[in-house]
Amino acid sequence: MKLSRVSVPCSEGQTPERQSIDVNDLVIEALQVIAKELADCSITVDTQLTSELPRIMGDKGQLQEVIVNLVQNSIDAMRTVSAKPRMLHVRTEPHGRDAIAISVEDTGPGIEQKTLSSVFDAFVTTKTKGMGLGLAISQAIVERHDGRITAMSGVKSGARFEIILPIKG
Repeated sequence: MKLSRVSVPCSEGQTPERQSIDVNDLVIEALQVIAKELADCSITVDTQLTSELPRIMGDKGQLQEVIVNLVQNSIDAMRTVSAKPRMLHVRTEPHGRDAIAISVEDTGPGIEQKTLSSVFDAFVTTKTKGMGLGLAISQAIVERHDGRITAMSGVKSGARFEIILPIKG
């Protein structure tokens, strides 16, 4: 049985905690959470964070979980890279007038085209020890925030994930 959506449960009767979030702070804090593993794997992080972005409304913990998951996936993918530098590019920028884009791009091997279309489906994984739930849960969280997440491969090299979140005043 193939599941295409995963529900992200809150505690019974509880809704996600919404607060005003600075997206750049969100990215920096997520990178701090996983900084030791990035260093241990000799991954250079290049951040390009657009200053003075409008704030978004959302559950900071859930959105941070999405970014940490994407970075963790990049780390796992780059473990096999030895012939070129291991680079992680993380960017924030406006997306039109009413949204913010967060992108996470690595120099790993990328995602095979046959897997790309199902990468957000539950139980789809390219890892030998992966469960295939991280990206499905990440997608559910982003959609719960009225956003969207996309995956691309072979942009320059590696994989690129982009999160688009609406600006809410």
